[in-house]
Amino acid sequence: MRIYLRPITLKDGPSIVKWRNTPSVRAHCMNQKTITLESNEEFYHKYIETGYYQQYIVERIDEDFGVASYPIATAYLKDIDRTNKRCELCIFTSDDQEWNTESQNIAVKQLLDIAFDELDMHKVYSYVFYQFLDEASLLKKAGFGIDAVLKDEVVDSNGEFSDIIRFSVFKKDWVKSNN
Repeated sequence: MRIYLRPITLKDGPSIVKWRNTPSVRAHCMNQKTITLESNEEFYHKYIETGYYQQYIVERIDEDFGVASYPIATAYLKDIDRTNKRCELCIFTSDDQEWNTESQNIAVKQLLDIAFDELDMHKVYSYVFYQFLDEASLLKKAGFGIDAVLKDEVVDSNGEFSDIIRFSVFKKDWVKSNN
């Protein structure tokens, strides 16, 4: 499978809104409110254009033709703190059948390359709802370790408080494991 990350544009809004509002995707988000094209555009101007977030469309390259690609998901780095050299890694789950463990692993590795090589981050962290252990294994496979379990940290899709796990990976460990 061949994929690449390309920076989002405002034209990606309809896909992002569709993916983000899918109940199975929303259940994995800390803020589970639905979004609109208008709120997505406001988000784009406030966070993407300012560089506070770097969001990408995950494009699948069609192996049969090699020059064609199509979007299958979105992934991003957020809360980019250039002073303390840290940021959060986030991926949207997706109902696209090609957004599977293999493509997610590739996307996470590409995001980490961007965070450590281009943005010169020292640390990348991510949060996972305690009940979504598949996401935890994805992060562990990429070299993340558990920092903490945060009890009753966020309200889940059922209106109940949920525990989340904070994971992180450091640049020195990422470089060591990828050489």
